[in-house]
Amino acid sequence: MLLGSVILVLQETLEAALLVSVLMMISYQLWNRVAWLLIGIGGGLVLSYLYSSNMVEVSEWFDYVGQEIVNAGLQVLTAFFIVVCTWAAYKSQRRGSVARQTQTSPFASLFVFCAAAAVALAITREGSEILLYLGGFLQQQEYFRTIMVGSSIGFSIGLSIGILLYYGLSNLPVKWRLDAAVILMALFAGNMLAQSVLQLTQADWIPSSRSFWDTSHWLPEGSILGQLLYALVGYEATPSAAQLVAYTTGVLLVLAFRAAGKHPKR
Repeated sequence: MLLGSVILVLQETLEAALLVSVLMMISYQLWNRVAWLLIGIGGGLVLSYLYSSNMVEVSEWFDYVGQEIVNAGLQVLTAFFIVVCTWAAYKSQRRGSVARQTQTSPFASLFVFCAAAAVALAITREGSEILLYLGGFLQQQEYFRTIMVGSSIGFSIGLSIGILLYYGLSNLPVKWRLDAAVILMALFAGNMLAQSVLQLTQADWIPSSRSFWDTSHWLPEGSILGQLLYALVGYEATPSAAQLVAYTTGVLLVLAFRAAGKHPKR
């Protein structure tokens, strides 16, 4: 039970922690601005509590597949905000160092709004799962301490990996930092859309299909490495063709908006 709580909370924490790290690095490097993070985290915590508290009612929506539909919607919106963040960051960088350092730049404002929204949505989705998991053990005193210890370990590991990623990106040569961060954001966007397809498949809104491949024997998704790769690059041991299409779409959207922001129209 201890190991199970570590893995579950790590899985839910890691994805949000990595996204926060990348967005915070971009914001700090371009505008020296990270106050938006408090808004994103605070809003996400409030929304995750409200979402988990009303999960019974939400689950009854859309003919009892409400949770899957809402989660899919949160993931699509997160991917959308990631794409806009990419465009805003490159538009600001192209305008030069003075524009990048201007706190009132319209691109800075757009970025911090979308970054705060992406973080809030990610925490809403992941935080609600943690709250539901912990809530199931509130009345079981014999297990609660073990669950809390395991959850704390999982949260600490996820947070530590996020911090390491932030400093790792920050210590890259300046000319590589934004590109490296955007590559990760492309993978995050692809992961979000692939997850949304999985949720909609579970809700029978998208027809199910055979797995495109199966690597579960080599690298199970439930392993620590599998969870890390899942959060970082969207690793899936048994993806469907629809998930692969969605993943590729997310990656290409971020790269397309990167190009649109980096190169002026002729």
